[in-house]
Amino acid sequence: MRKIVLAIAAAGLLSASLTEPGLAKSHPSAAVTAARQKIFGLENVDPRSGEVREDRVIFSWLTNASFAAAVKGHVLLLDTFVTRLEVQPGRTPLVIQDLVDLDPDYIFIGHGHFDHADNAAYIAQQTGAVIFASPETCDNMAIDALNNFNNHYTAVKTVTCRPLTSPGSLPGAEIVAIHDLEPEVNISVFKHLHSTNTGITDPDAVPIAASSAGVCLPTPTKGNTFPCNLQDPRDPLLFPAGTPLSTVMQIGTSRAGAGGPISLFYVFTVKNRGNDQDPFRFVWHNTTGDIVDSCALPNNNPATGLPFEPGQSANGCFPPTVTVNGKTVGANLASIMDRLGPVNVELGSVVSLGFNQNGERDIVTYLQHVRPRYFIPNHVTAVAVEGSSLEWKVGFIDALNAAGVPQDSRPQILWIVDPNDYLRPIVFDLDHPDPDRF
Repeated sequence: MRKIVLAIAAAGLLSASLTEPGLAKSHPSAAVTAARQKIFGLENVDPRSGEVREDRVIFSWLTNASFAAAVKGHVLLLDTFVTRLEVQPGRTPLVIQDLVDLDPDYIFIGHGHFDHADNAAYIAQQTGAVIFASPETCDNMAIDALNNFNNHYTAVKTVTCRPLTSPGSLPGAEIVAIHDLEPEVNISVFKHLHSTNTGITDPDAVPIAASSAGVCLPTPTKGNTFPCNLQDPRDPLLFPAGTPLSTVMQIGTSRAGAGGPISLFYVFTVKNRGNDQDPFRFVWHNTTGDIVDSCALPNNNPATGLPFEPGQSANGCFPPTVTVNGKTVGANLASIMDRLGPVNVELGSVVSLGFNQNGERDIVTYLQHVRPRYFIPNHVTAVAVEGSSLEWKVGFIDALNAAGVPQDSRPQILWIVDPNDYLRPIVFDLDHPDPDRF
């Protein structure tokens, strides 16, 4: 898998200089340089300035749906949660200080659940990074920042969190532009659907078995026990648990309010040098909802028993009478995704809360509309148990087959497996793309 990716960048790695003009802002700190080399690779970071190569788009998996990304030299964090974040590197080969020393310019949060938004406020307070999130998640970022300050974790009381989309807007009703990285990088975002286990069961879907005490349980609809959300029993012996950071610092996100499942889909369009007509486009979503039936995880208001989200039924589905642009919520989202192409890379969540119900059908539905050339999975170390990634790969192939996706219409799959692929950069060369794929 990694050889395929590195082949894309090989020509540039041999010929281009790290000191070429046009790199991002200078970061002379030795700690910043070391963190960037650790996360993005020695060959992609100038050892003197800490600048990351401008002629690359680099993704480095941090765990779950979290990636460090370098885009035209700009350093971004896509989510900030870290699975098994401990005080010393262990099965997870990084600590919170690595993400602080990375000195990101911007932090993008896909939605506000802890397994995505933990640590965001702390990193932003320590680095000055700007956070982008839903307004509801920004509310929690303010709570988190104050908690961090009051607990003496940081000397800064607030964070800058820029709210995207309007509070209470329907999924897909707005497409918002982020101008901070223009003209080199155009970013747009729209609200989409969180995965759900409260929607409609698809009789044609291939469910994934749940496990209990290391035993796979037959699924309710098909009775299958494979693929299964199961950890290799040797994993705890190979990677003994260390000291959780949470025993020392409580920098997780607040779970208050409506923000948890309100989910954003990000689109990044990167200009190639000297070739504005053929940009590099990637999309990232850290959850994948049911756009077939317009269903998403509800976050019910305890006072009413109904979701905070307007138009959403108690089971999380938006009924056909709730429309956006004359279409059902799911159909409108599908039409937005249809217009995104061509997409070079989709970084998409393959794990749904409804895995025991509809397996990975929903990610395949997204993929059929986005039509990426490369697909990189995420969310395979939360909800999905550590060490289960290859089970989910089987489920993904099963879902492609069940949907009848032809082989020649499938993306090249760059599957990632924990912990082997943590901090192993996936590099795309903007100056020397593969003509057969880009």
